Amino acid sequence: MTPPTTKLTPGKLPSDLLASLLASHTGTDDPRVIVAPAPGFDAAVVRPGDDVIVKSDPITFATSSPAAYLVAVNANDIACLGGIPRWLTVTALFPEGATEADVTELFEELEQACRRIDIALIGGHTEVTPGIDRLILSGTMIGTPGEHGVLKPGGARPGDAIYMTQAAGLEGTSILATEVPGEELDGIPSTMLDDARDLLRDPGISIVAAAGAARRLPEVTAMHDPTEGGIATAIHELADASGHGFEVDIERIPILPVTRALADRFGISPLGLLSSGALLFTASAGADERVHAVFADTGIPVTRIGTIVSDPSVRMATTDDGQADLPRYDADEITRVFARLEAGDKESHD
Repeated sequence: MTPPTTKLTPGKLPSDLLASLLASHTGTDDPRVIVAPAPGFDAAVVRPGDDVIVKSDPITFATSSPAAYLVAVNANDIACLGGIPRWLTVTALFPEGATEADVTELFEELEQACRRIDIALIGGHTEVTPGIDRLILSGTMIGTPGEHGVLKPGGARPGDAIYMTQAAGLEGTSILATEVPGEELDGIPSTMLDDARDLLRDPGISIVAAAGAARRLPEVTAMHDPTEGGIATAIHELADASGHGFEVDIERIPILPVTRALADRFGISPLGLLSSGALLFTASAGADERVHAVFADTGIPVTRIGTIVSDPSVRMATTDDGQADLPRYDADEITRVFARLEAGDKESHD
């Protein structure tokens, strides 16, 4: 039965609606959840039995899959510390005019996103909030250490190999293919653009599976989740955390043909484009065969792209044309595209 479309009044959800949604979408068999969510329960209780890893992140921008984004961005950072994402609390603020159907859709999406990576939704807060014009979500994720304990940031060592999974610019590619007006994309095959739009679903922006594979390797020394500023900025951040430098082979960094096509069209670098969905990690030099063997079992593509060096001032990128410093993108390349399009639209209306 389709949920009613009657608008909800500002404030907390009706208790019967909340009870029904919690009963339908937050069940877990995890015995470490001592107090599960229910109306009138002000907090959840878990018994982790080990160190805990905690991460909080909001989703404030409009997106067709806000719950999936929320779960992914919080779980990714837990996973990059060698942790296993376990439990999630969510604060969901709906704008005035939200309906029971809107709230039910969110709970269903949260349940599906959590189930995909075996996370229990254990509590939070949901209300209709005056003064906002879109759904705002904020999540707090709790994780526990993996097989080899917590992998602290900055663990990369001189001589370690640098690896990345998937390809550069996946998230940015999908956003450009989805949000840029069609006339700006003329000449790029429609089938290629359709595949690009689907990148947020397949392979998606979650790196939990990739980090789980890397976590099982004792030779792995550090992991990082490339987001704004793309793969190039993430490489710099990985080196910054360790206090070392790097040498990378640009030609080895995987870039999809549609990402190159969009980058060429808008005069941007795919290396500075939003890269959620890829994972950067370092491992001791002798681990190459084991790294590729473990990732072959997962079906997740992995590529060795460079090496950590001791001198922190060395930030070298090698190409077919020679060597130069790897650029760092303080603002993601996608912002230049939308700024240019906005400026053009403004000129057309002046």
